[in-house]
Amino acid sequence: MTGAGRIALYTGALTAAVLCHAEPASLSSAMLVSGISGPPPGTYADTQVLMPATLGPGTVAEFRFAGQESWFPFDRPVYLASFAGEERRYDIEFRLPDGAAGSPLAYIIDMRPPEPPVFITPSGDAGSKLSISLSTREEIRLSLDGGPFGAFDPSDPPAFSSLADATLVVTAAAYAIDPVGNASGLATAVWRLHPDGLKPSFPLSPADGGSFRLVEDQASAATAEITDITGSARIDLKVPDGAIPCIAVNADDPFGSTASWARIAGVRSAASCIVPFPWGYEQQIVVHYGYLLGDTLHAVPLPLVLTPRFPADDASVAPSAPVSPTVLLDSSTAFMDWPANPWTSFASVDGSDFVPVIGPVPVRLSDKPVNVRFYSLARNGARSGTGSVELPARSVVPEPRLEGIESGRTYGTTVVAVPAVGTIIRYQAAEGDLVPEPVAATSPAVPPTGLRFEGRPGEVVRYRLRIVAEAPGASIPAERFISFSIDRQAPAVPELAHGTQSYSSSDSTVSFKPLLSGNIFVSISEDGQGPFIRYAGPMPMSGSDDGRRRYIVRAYAEDEFGNRSPEMESQRTLIDRSSLYTDARGRPGASGSPDDPIAYLDDAVEAAERTGKRFIYVRGAVSMRRPVTVRSRLTVAGGFDDEWNESPSRSGSATVSLSSTAFGSFAFLVDGGALTLSSMSISMAAEGAGGLVSARGGAVTIVRTNLRIAGGIEMVAIRSVAAPVVIDSSSIELASVVTGRGIDVSAAGLGITDSSISCGSSVSLFDGVRIADGSADITGLRLEVAPESTLSGITAIRSTVSVERSMLMARGGASSCRLFGANAASLTVSSTYVDLAVKGFAEIFSASNGSRLRVAHLTAGVLAPRAVLLGSSSSTFLLFNTIAFFSGPSDTFIRDDAVPGDGTVSANCLWGFERYLDGAVQSTAFASLERYELAGRRSILEEPALTFHTTMKGLRRLSGSSACVDGGIALDWGSSLDLLGSTRVSGRGSRLPDIGAEEL
Repeated sequence: MTGAGRIALYTGALTAAVLCHAEPASLSSAMLVSGISGPPPGTYADTQVLMPATLGPGTVAEFRFAGQESWFPFDRPVYLASFAGEERRYDIEFRLPDGAAGSPLAYIIDMRPPEPPVFITPSGDAGSKLSISLSTREEIRLSLDGGPFGAFDPSDPPAFSSLADATLVVTAAAYAIDPVGNASGLATAVWRLHPDGLKPSFPLSPADGGSFRLVEDQASAATAEITDITGSARIDLKVPDGAIPCIAVNADDPFGSTASWARIAGVRSAASCIVPFPWGYEQQIVVHYGYLLGDTLHAVPLPLVLTPRFPADDASVAPSAPVSPTVLLDSSTAFMDWPANPWTSFASVDGSDFVPVIGPVPVRLSDKPVNVRFYSLARNGARSGTGSVELPARSVVPEPRLEGIESGRTYGTTVVAVPAVGTIIRYQAAEGDLVPEPVAATSPAVPPTGLRFEGRPGEVVRYRLRIVAEAPGASIPAERFISFSIDRQAPAVPELAHGTQSYSSSDSTVSFKPLLSGNIFVSISEDGQGPFIRYAGPMPMSGSDDGRRRYIVRAYAEDEFGNRSPEMESQRTLIDRSSLYTDARGRPGASGSPDDPIAYLDDAVEAAERTGKRFIYVRGAVSMRRPVTVRSRLTVAGGFDDEWNESPSRSGSATVSLSSTAFGSFAFLVDGGALTLSSMSISMAAEGAGGLVSARGGAVTIVRTNLRIAGGIEMVAIRSVAAPVVIDSSSIELASVVTGRGIDVSAAGLGITDSSISCGSSVSLFDGVRIADGSADITGLRLEVAPESTLSGITAIRSTVSVERSMLMARGGASSCRLFGANAASLTVSSTYVDLAVKGFAEIFSASNGSRLRVAHLTAGVLAPRAVLLGSSSSTFLLFNTIAFFSGPSDTFIRDDAVPGDGTVSANCLWGFERYLDGAVQSTAFASLERYELAGRRSILEEPALTFHTTMKGLRRLSGSSACVDGGIALDWGSSLDLLGSTRVSGRGSRLPDIGAEEL
């Protein structure tokens, strides 16, 4: 060979090495033996090239392969190659130009892929847990659920657990890589995980994993020829239609392992390929052949055998059609695996650049089909035609989903499970621990309106569902297992952590035992009607300095679903840090609690003063043995039942029996304090002088209380100096007293509302109400007295007093009777009724010393030997809208030491007067009143029989035909209500107010 030819051959060697994708080490110019360069001895997965270092004369070495006799000049590149699936060993001996022996070189060209890895857990239903492990000695690349291939670490295998309410499909693909980089075929597996105890409704049908079995076929329809051509052996094969030609070169176990078999591309069941061998290689080449049909490789028992002749040049041929990949599909990924073959495969996905294929290729599927193009390339650059595969669009398996329910949830009311829009859900259902039947094509479908689950009152019902979404063509339909409950069971009734005390003298708390679930709602109020609030911890029950508080504790439990327990039995607790309790059954030295009351009222008052208590509660009848002094705020109240509950039908009772009869002794002495008597009946048996209440400063309040004094010489029920007095809905009664007084107030205010003062004939001298240097508002007073000798009803001295809607009824009075007296005072009386029948002189109104007297809407009936309706001395008066009918022999309407002023009397209805004016002006004529009356509002004379139509409970009732109806004058200073509480006509309309105490 000429030098130019050798250089051209050397250049071709470089090109061929590149096209064969030789490693860079293959082109290394390392000097192996003198005059020889190339890669170091070792094992390689592709063709390696040995190059002569020089081609000059006398410098060319010789070589031969071990076991051969002939030597060949080393004047060209030597390609150390093998066929796909073959592991070929080269032992090369060299003889240097000087005849010396060079060091032998050993190479292995390993293009035999390892066996595919084996998944330890076979495909199928794997229960609720899966750990992926593979059996192989090689390095493994693993793809999970269509993801990219990554290294598999046997010490940390991937692990999966089933979903709580659904099946879970896991797909895996794996291949092995031997130390020199040969990739095995693809192994695939698919598993379905499901919750424990639930078998999926449909069997799992894994896709074909791409493996095939090898059989020795004596009657094979395949034929083959082997031809020794320049530098290679050409294999021509014919196989049945639809089959793929396969060969195995120099296989160690051609009928026991598929690793040595390579698939050969062909056209119409015919194919050719080149088995390379280096120049000078004269060792036998054994080629087994057959074909792959379905999943079976049919191998011909007798191989083709060739011993190469001395080659003149290398040769190569490209296939007419590219080698086609095996395609494995799951729902989201296609795995494309090119089998072992003598060429390099290039692929392009959806128009991308062609790239060489190394190992299996995962291709993500999309919503549209994916086109993959590929071709095969021979070592010398010869290229096959281009093939293509269209991968289908991603198959979407609808997720079975019901809206309105969640697995594992508990609900407290009816739920409706509705299928997701556009899906048909088939289901099976069960209750409790029963497992639903598998879902089949005949299972019921969830209606578009949904499935209703209502539970049962008083129970917790567990429902279990299996659901599958209809998905035509889906190999593994997804399945869900849903379990939920409807809780309509009421929680337990709340229990107190500690029993509540019926009484506590200090603030207290309420606490409950914890519930297993849900919340406690508590109402704490005095009337039992307070709102319920969520219990978050001990709740206070606070006392008050203003009196006792009786709490009613109510509670119920409610769980998160709104189920409510019955209410617990209500608990009643009395919190009273400001009171003492009194009962005649108490013991000496008692604490004053409800369970340990004080026996005597005087002891209780003294204890209250000593300890700062503000209330004394009295049950039943108690005794008071000695006077007490009140210097603080103190309320003595009765009206309690045996459980110390306030009872409107009951009142406390106190009998005052003072051991001392000294003059001026009072049961209660208020010295700057504030005393209230409420719902009490206090009786005092006296002998000397004194009374029930005497106040010096402070205040006195009497509410719904009866005060009675019997005996004594000079007794007063209530006496006050500089201490306001309020009397409401109470009564005062005096009996067997020489001189008796009801109320005597000086330098203070007095208020009387809806109360009564009375005495009988056992009282000689009686003074009802006396107010000096103060003020008084009296409404609804009933003065009903019958003293033996002298009567004074209401007396105002240097004071301002208003009396309205009151009744004064007097009998007896052999000496004198004055109902209203004003001395240097202002007295207004309106809407009041007087009924007087006495044996002595009677004066209804008396004004003296510059007093101002105003009387309106009075009804007065008087029977006395001598009587005066109104007497005035150095005073002024107004008398309007009054009915006065006197029945005595000597009755006077007005007695005045001065001439009455104009307009001082008007619109009165009179009867029975002997004299109408007496004093400075005297007249017995009714007409004499006209000059003192307002124009157009003259007084009238009318018999009582015409004025009144009946008597009810001692009260004469106005007749509707009387001239008094609409006969009065509208006033701005009289009461706006009549005697009975009806609204009086204002006079602004067509009507005028009636004359007298009553308004029709």
